[in-house]
Amino acid sequence: MASDTKTKKKKAENGLQTKTNKKQLIMRAGAALILLAVLAGIIMPLYNPGSPIKNRKKVMTVNSHDISADEFEYFLSNEISRYVNYYGGSYFADKKNMSDLLNYVSEEITFYYAFLDWAEENGYGQSQEQKDAVTAKLQESKSQFENEEKYREYLDSIYATEKVLFDTECMFDSLNDFYDHLTDPVNGPYAESARKLAEDPESFNIYGAKHILFLLNEQTDGEGRTDEQTKALAEDVLKQIRDGADFDELMKEYGEDPGMAEHPEGYTFTDREFVEEFYNATAAMEIGEVSGLVRSSYGYHIIKRIEPDIDEAAQKIVMKLYGTEIDSHVAAADVKLSRGFDSIEYNDFRISAVYPADTAGTGNAEQDAS
Repeated sequence: MASDTKTKKKKAENGLQTKTNKKQLIMRAGAALILLAVLAGIIMPLYNPGSPIKNRKKVMTVNSHDISADEFEYFLSNEISRYVNYYGGSYFADKKNMSDLLNYVSEEITFYYAFLDWAEENGYGQSQEQKDAVTAKLQESKSQFENEEKYREYLDSIYATEKVLFDTECMFDSLNDFYDHLTDPVNGPYAESARKLAEDPESFNIYGAKHILFLLNEQTDGEGRTDEQTKALAEDVLKQIRDGADFDELMKEYGEDPGMAEHPEGYTFTDREFVEEFYNATAAMEIGEVSGLVRSSYGYHIIKRIEPDIDEAAQKIVMKLYGTEIDSHVAAADVKLSRGFDSIEYNDFRISAVYPADTAGTGNAEQDAS
């Protein structure tokens, strides 16, 4: 259901899906899944070894967890890389942007460790068996290097330590296991309640709909109809529906949403999953009702509201219940930032030499990274 696939209609993979920022994804879809790329070297701390942050024993504390400079940088540098690849180093010439990013990463780390404490309270702590498995994985990774010196050079090049690699991998193993338990739609702690609540999905802002999407010209790589022609076609199909034509048959004939191939019976969705225009139009209708033309950034929609799938509704309610509870643990976390936290600057990072603050990116992350 992603909207960024490199197909001819890449911007309209479903014709519906809205963008979700990383924080929302983490908060609602399982933080444990985000940083499994740690061992692959995707997250590459690039701070200047002489910077003030390097000399700090801890950058922040979450409950009983002291977050070292090495670990904090491990999270932070990934975000810095992403921003400079898109905007260039000039983005961090504005100290407020760096300050905002520091706060964002501190919130992200707070989430992880609040989640970890919750996991440990429920028996999903780090067992010796798990630690042994992580040790074996790290040893296997290490064995891929020519010798110990090469491995140490690699660790130095990303300013990582074996401890950070070990601790981070153990933490996310625990978070993955606990997240899978919490969101299990059959045996998880929310499953039974969610099934009952799914009998009234609208109270959780969960709706069902199918639609006929007519893509705008820019969604088809500049080929095909003009905007006026697209609207005229949509109006003609809407008239056929008003005159009694079968909605599903017209959807098969005219619909240009590739996502409907995987969801021929329609979508079950909640707030912030699809573009706002589609969500609002569906919520305003009664079940069985057909909308007029609804325009979004994807094109023109003719929407028919339907009953949501109860299994999908139950799973979405599970996620909402999980989201509410994890938010409460995060809000209750005891967080302390080290003195001088706000003094951390972009120039403390080696990456600033690669993307100096007087340069700008193209606004295209793929192009700038190539």
